[in-house]
Amino acid sequence: MTPTTLPIPNYIDIISTALEYKKFQVEIVLELTREGATVPFIARYRKERTGNLDENNIRDIIELHTKEENLHKAKQTAINGIEELSKMTPELMANIIAAKTLKEVEEIYKPYKSKKKTKAMIAIEKGFQVVADAIKKNKVEIPENLLAEYPREEIIEGAIEIIGAEVSANANLRHTLIAELYRMGNIASSKKSDKMLEKLNAKDTEQIPKFALYFEFSSRINRIKPYQILALNRGENLGILNIKIEKDDDIFETIKDTYRGILWIHISFISELESGFKIGYDALFSSVENEIRGELSELGEDDSIKTFQVNLQALLMTKPEYGKTILAIDPGYRAGCKMCIIDTLGNPILFDKIFLHEEEKAKSQLSNLFKKHTIDSVIIGNGTGCDETSLIVSELFTGDIFIVNESGASVYSASPIAQEEFPDLDSLDRGTVSIGRRYIDPLSELVKVPVGSIGVGMYQHDIAEKKLSEKLGYVVEDVVNEVGINVNNASIYVLQHISGIDKREAKKIYNHRPYKSRVALQKVLSEKAYELAIGFLRVPDSKESLDNTDIHPDQYPLARYILEHQVTQDNFVDHARNMIQIYPDTNRDTLSFILNSYSQIGIEKRINSTHTKAKKKIAMESIKEWDIFDGMVRNVVAFGAFVDIGLKSDGLVHVSQMANRFVSNPSEIVSVGDKIKVKITAIDLKTGKIQLSMKDV
Repeated sequence: MTPTTLPIPNYIDIISTALEYKKFQVEIVLELTREGATVPFIARYRKERTGNLDENNIRDIIELHTKEENLHKAKQTAINGIEELSKMTPELMANIIAAKTLKEVEEIYKPYKSKKKTKAMIAIEKGFQVVADAIKKNKVEIPENLLAEYPREEIIEGAIEIIGAEVSANANLRHTLIAELYRMGNIASSKKSDKMLEKLNAKDTEQIPKFALYFEFSSRINRIKPYQILALNRGENLGILNIKIEKDDDIFETIKDTYRGILWIHISFISELESGFKIGYDALFSSVENEIRGELSELGEDDSIKTFQVNLQALLMTKPEYGKTILAIDPGYRAGCKMCIIDTLGNPILFDKIFLHEEEKAKSQLSNLFKKHTIDSVIIGNGTGCDETSLIVSELFTGDIFIVNESGASVYSASPIAQEEFPDLDSLDRGTVSIGRRYIDPLSELVKVPVGSIGVGMYQHDIAEKKLSEKLGYVVEDVVNEVGINVNNASIYVLQHISGIDKREAKKIYNHRPYKSRVALQKVLSEKAYELAIGFLRVPDSKESLDNTDIHPDQYPLARYILEHQVTQDNFVDHARNMIQIYPDTNRDTLSFILNSYSQIGIEKRINSTHTKAKKKIAMESIKEWDIFDGMVRNVVAFGAFVDIGLKSDGLVHVSQMANRFVSNPSEIVSVGDKIKVKITAIDLKTGKIQLSMKDV
């Protein structure tokens, strides 16, 4: 038998329909990607060809193409595997071809991959398929040879199992069940029994009260919030919650009626058919429940990642503070507060340590440091002992004292990157340097930290590390390339995030510094790497002013023409013919890009401030409801924003309290680092939780 080969799908049509992009846009993106072009390069320098697609649009196309390719491969694998077993049927083939997701293909193929035989497979091997087919045609004709070998009851039961297996694998029934569950199905959770909860370890037991909202919880599948999905998953993974999609009688009857419609059956063998249907429906429901739970989890993860991406972008766009000598402090009780003086070039020049419980000695050490060294700012990590440390420092230092988010500093300090960067320092000293450098140049420092450890967003530890790193890596890539990097002072770790630059190329760039022009990089980089990277690398001291812009060297002749002839949008048509001769893809967007890029020479694009000035913490007992405070947004999540108002713990502005209108996404209103006014609406002294509002403040 000749193996079945599925035809290659028309990916262009599939993607353009799904994403509502024009076919030429999809085709160009996939073509450029095959040629090795990076997303930032395509988005910035191939706008004319893609119809102005941005980075997200381009990634959507690439990701859907990969997804559809993987689906096609999975279908082919399933077909090959089942045909090798000689188990393929026309119905099974139709179900595989009709499958819309990888999960669906996997569920169809799963019984045939398993070494364990199902009851239906055993029945088929015994020859009971002919009886199952007869029942579906409203008559039973049991061959004499079967009756001679097996009892009639066993034959009928086997036939029913076969019918059940066919029901569970039926693509039409599956799609109907999924649609009905999404239309009117419920997902519910309940607390596990006390006996089960007693088996939890001490750490997980402490988490039980956090899930009280979900001890008796039910929601329509189509209405559940993404963060609720992740909360349910976490509770289930911790062994605190039971989660299920509820079986509904109306949905059961709908699927049964659909099955009857498929068969066009009469009443004669309804009991046998209904028995087979019930077996199949239970298996189908279980499979669909897993699929929907998987889809919901993906929805929750994607939403969490989007929030994380917005927060991370705001953090990476924090403005640098170059040219300052700082004292960085990593606070702590038991191990003491590690200190490091970092010079104007970002180099650590002195290390020391103070202990909070030896206050007078600590003050003496700090006083001597301030006398011997000119310190512009003191930077303190926001970890344990932060408040006590800032209080001591503020008594001795009259300059600025800033609190920086130290999330991920300990992860970085033990990483190969940190060991390579500071081989002679211990991990605590490396962490202290990292805290200080987060103030000097946040972007350069944070690119060294695994993105999942940076500490913005929620439920990052419940998301597959590979997926999280990939999605957040896009943000790092976009920010680095958007900002533009000075090739003569960027670290190797920043250079690796430039379009077309890998670790090997980054080292080559680093080792051949300094550069007097972009052209000089042609001797260092491969032709392809130069093409993809050069527009994102700046050489501020070059005699060619365009080397300090986003304008690609390929566009320099056009840029010179535009500048020399003072081309604008108003006189674009007058110059279009001449410009197209210089640069064939010229359009109004090209003109806008060049004019905007040239106007921003020397302008720092990072203008956010996410650092908090140190101040004495407010006691919970001293505040009351309706008090108004100036606060800074520390984190934005799906249901609101956490705001620092000077207490030990951040307060929560729920999304419903952000504006006098409906707000679907908190990121529409606030970003990490925003300075906002809030009022206190509720205080819980027992838990330390503060509810805040931005309304009418």
